[in-house]
Amino acid sequence: MNGGMVLTILSLNLSAIQNRFPNVASTVLSLEPTEARDHKSYNEPVEKDHIWLEAVQQSVENIECVFVYGFGQGLGVADILEMYPDRLLFVYEPDEYQFLNSVSSYDMRSLLEHPNLYWLAIGDSQLNSLFYMASVHMQRELAFVALRHYLEAEMDVLRDVKEKLEEYNHTYESNQHTQHLFRQDWIRNSMYQMAGMLSSPSIDDLKFSLSGSTAFITASGPSLQQDIEWIKRVQPHALVIAAGSSIQALVKQGIQPHLAVTLDGGIINDKVFSQPETLEAPLLYGSTSYYGITDRKHKDTIHFVLSNDHISQYYLGIDQTQVAITATPTVVGSAIQAAVWLGARRVVLMGQDLSFPGNKFYADGVGHIEESHNASIVEKAPRQVLNVHGEYNATNESFLFMKDALEHLFAALSSIEFINTTRNGAALEGTIWKPIEEVYDMIVEEHIEHDAIANIQRNQPFIIDENRIEEVKGKIQHTLNDFAQFREELKIMLKTIGNIREWSRMKPLKCHNAIVEIEQRWASIVSRDWFVPIIETLLPLEIGLFDRQQPLIAIEQNLSRKADMIHEHLGKLANEIVDKVPMLEELFVESIRRIDEI
Repeated sequence: MNGGMVLTILSLNLSAIQNRFPNVASTVLSLEPTEARDHKSYNEPVEKDHIWLEAVQQSVENIECVFVYGFGQGLGVADILEMYPDRLLFVYEPDEYQFLNSVSSYDMRSLLEHPNLYWLAIGDSQLNSLFYMASVHMQRELAFVALRHYLEAEMDVLRDVKEKLEEYNHTYESNQHTQHLFRQDWIRNSMYQMAGMLSSPSIDDLKFSLSGSTAFITASGPSLQQDIEWIKRVQPHALVIAAGSSIQALVKQGIQPHLAVTLDGGIINDKVFSQPETLEAPLLYGSTSYYGITDRKHKDTIHFVLSNDHISQYYLGIDQTQVAITATPTVVGSAIQAAVWLGARRVVLMGQDLSFPGNKFYADGVGHIEESHNASIVEKAPRQVLNVHGEYNATNESFLFMKDALEHLFAALSSIEFINTTRNGAALEGTIWKPIEEVYDMIVEEHIEHDAIANIQRNQPFIIDENRIEEVKGKIQHTLNDFAQFREELKIMLKTIGNIREWSRMKPLKCHNAIVEIEQRWASIVSRDWFVPIIETLLPLEIGLFDRQQPLIAIEQNLSRKADMIHEHLGKLANEIVDKVPMLEELFVESIRRIDEI
């Protein structure tokens, strides 16, 4: 095949790929053509592989979403699409040059443009994006199939990928349920914290202000109790940051840390800071943390916008890439990132047990949750985790989830030295365990002022930007004004949805036209800039359920079934959104009132 022909085929295929899978197109364009020529590709049999297709049938059965490992020359993928015209395919080719050679050699536009080829990814870097799309759209489960080449050559790799997919989906589901549980709290906190965030410095403003320091981060696990006296000794030499409820244990011992950090958004967190002493230290708060705490703290506050707080990002005009703190399931994760942002080169963990050594939940002095409730959790702890002494502690799924997140954070911050001094806690990969006595000897020559953070704030007073306040307030007001029109559009759409099932059976042409109108109205409703940050935060599970159905609705050819699906899924979602609008209006009115008081 001559070079001109190759270029033509590649160009035709790339055009189709660019329209539907721009992530794949950009990877293909970055590959070196000379390497592609030397690359040993695998070939699929041209004739139908009936034995393999029978195995595929056993894996897929009646499952609606199919993960296909391998693209090859597209022959196996095309066979699956032909066999299952009502399924969605998520296809992953690990070998980028294999894919480049295929799309350079064969005109694959009809395959690449097939509506049931829902997502395509190539190479290691795109695997997580495929996991995400599969998790968003899969129903109860996902069928996992692989091309014969990979079944024969890379069985271990396939098992590993399948496990990673299941793990990713578990995390995704857990995050969705967490968002669902706290959705109203998060929106309320984000909107009510807006005024405080416009009138206080962010952690970004303090970047590297304590470069080269050591930071001690206290968590509230039972091991903190054994070493809490050491905090008084290390305080002149290292930055002491109290993460979450550990502030209670510190103030009970008369210790005021350099900085306290709060992240949790529930009202239970108000109890952590109920004593006046807990609010004496400078306070770093997350954009979705409980607003009642910051309402009582009138000076020395610093804020951070979380990576998963799309509401604050939208109204404050912050790009995702500008967000300093990545969300983790524990306040310790936020405290670690804050320490690194301040310039710490070494982070020391205390009280980070992530388990129940001695069948205890918290260090003494931590009392925001009933003792009987904690005792019940400890008693029922179903799991075991290796501790720093090579023995095992009782623990639970929640702590293991936090442990996993922290270990990922340590890996991401590989230039930082992490030391774990937690006397009896879980062993943490990415840290070195040392007793506090040894760590004290390491830092005794270092020096940190008693009110280091407060001094930085005094030396760099925050200047309120009136223009920014007006801009943010205007954006919030614009959304508030739009709510009435938004609700009206939803109600008009719902009225049409109410008729389509009957029309599909009696007046098919009228039903078809109504479905076109519904799709146009829905496209207009979701095209609002504020829809994704607000509605997806407010109704994560409901939006997730609809996202899973939408592609199946789009490919449904039977008019009656299509009408039933739209009535059931879009009708349900639209009604749930309409029900939430009055609550949103109240939150937005209060947010504006708070901004007016700055």
